[in-house]
Amino acid sequence: MVPGASNSTASLRTLYYGPFRFESQIEIPELNNITGSGERLVHIGSGGVPKAIQKADFANDAVQLSAAEYLLNIPRVARYYVTDGNRVQLESVHGVPPSDISAFLLGSVFGALCHQNRLLPLHASAIAQGDQVAAFLGDSGSGKSTLAASLHRRGYSIVADDICLVDPSDAANPRVIPVAGWLKLWNQSLEHLGQAADERHRVFSSEDKYRVPLPPAGSEARYLARLIFLDRAEEQDAAPTLVRLSIPEAVAALMDMTYAVYIPVLSGQQPRLFRECAALLAHAEAFRLRRPWSLSRSDEVMDLLERELLGR
Repeated sequence: MVPGASNSTASLRTLYYGPFRFESQIEIPELNNITGSGERLVHIGSGGVPKAIQKADFANDAVQLSAAEYLLNIPRVARYYVTDGNRVQLESVHGVPPSDISAFLLGSVFGALCHQNRLLPLHASAIAQGDQVAAFLGDSGSGKSTLAASLHRRGYSIVADDICLVDPSDAANPRVIPVAGWLKLWNQSLEHLGQAADERHRVFSSEDKYRVPLPPAGSEARYLARLIFLDRAEEQDAAPTLVRLSIPEAVAALMDMTYAVYIPVLSGQQPRLFRECAALLAHAEAFRLRRPWSLSRSDEVMDLLERELLGR
């Protein structure tokens, strides 16, 4: 049983995260004081996690899934079950730090919820300028959050960190649903930004990474205007470069940067994912930003982005 969980409906907590309203038996401290539109109801409970999905399209020791079900097993942490886009059940190992349970709940499990709700989660952090959004896409550790944090210091608001959620239902008007309660930053990035790490907001108990709370992003969806794919320059003294991508290049990159892309791929939904990515790129510009991994040239990167893209 998760600390704070109860089988009594009287103990249900109403929490918001992007388009979801969670009616939860489980404490999720990270979502306290988080706002969102909450038009999609999801029940979160303790227990009731099946040992297997009966008609799984894919199954191994860590993940079992189909189009409507998702079962995640994290050894020594918890087991999570997501079904029909509106229910999450979990069983945690006794004594596991709550932050470790929440990290997977707000990561992989949230990604599964998005896919089951026919939303498009991108592995990206995103900033807004007026009613337009620029999303920075990259693998874990590519500097998405640090880039967003640096631009935030220059006056841009942050609408997404790590998962940038797009509603693909209106192909001619791709909209980003704000899902930004925090930034997740390594201690090295915090030091570069002149901020101190707060032990109360450690993402994983065993990692030197922390959540940095953000001002409320509101619930208004904004137009996705630009996609910037992050790449690493091998030479540490290389100047940052920004190159426009063709639509075929961008579609392939965008599919690859879909959060938890294995879910639609392994459950037979890859054609739908291709159509959604192609439709999105019919309206959004795509670029590749190549820069050194070092933070020492971050001002130069910011200047390039503002001069070539964000100043338009």
